[in-house]
Amino acid sequence: MVMFPSASMSDAIAAVVFLLCWLGYGQVAKWIAPKRPSLVTAVKAFRQRWIERICERENHTADATLLSNLLRGALFFASTTVLILGGLVALLGTAPKVAEVIAQLPYTTPKEPLIAEIKSLFLIFVYVYAFFKFTWSAWQYNVLSILVGAMPKPDSRTQVRSDYAEAAARVAALAGESYNNGIRAYYFSIPVIAWFIDPLLFLGATVAVTIVLYRREFHSPILVALREVRL
Repeated sequence: MVMFPSASMSDAIAAVVFLLCWLGYGQVAKWIAPKRPSLVTAVKAFRQRWIERICERENHTADATLLSNLLRGALFFASTTVLILGGLVALLGTAPKVAEVIAQLPYTTPKEPLIAEIKSLFLIFVYVYAFFKFTWSAWQYNVLSILVGAMPKPDSRTQVRSDYAEAAARVAALAGESYNNGIRAYYFSIPVIAWFIDPLLFLGATVAVTIVLYRREFHSPILVALREVRL
């Protein structure tokens, strides 16, 4: 049987809190959204109106440009994530050296090489998750582009255009949600980097990132500006 060195209790507690904050934040935000307007729900309403406007016009040149920008953003982060993963895989092979360098920093305690490798794998997992979310978002925006190209004509029956707009708006919302999940993974990768230095710093950074995300989604000035717009 292979024996692994035991991590400290603070490492274990910080890791559990991190997983709860990262994986649970999206679910909690969805649960709060019906009771308290969020940035995600506000943008979703504008996506719905955008798709409805597309169904009302014949020329979709401007809409194709907007879709191209959205797709480009998702692909940019996907390609950037691949580069980051390449660097992290290289870091995994030098984890013992990294542990030695970090142990020389002030207010840090020596860490076993295997613990450093586990932390590296943890960080790799976060960016793999982000990669899948960004590529899935890009694929969904591709589907949305096809839907825009196949939009019913403006003189089609109202019910046909309404049903089509509802389906396309759902695809747009799903693409945006995948993109947001990828961005959140980037935010939560910061605490994992802090974990290499100290588990308490990891715990504090996790709580800080969660608070920042909550404030931006539910109390940001841009949310106030969007809520003042009458659709």
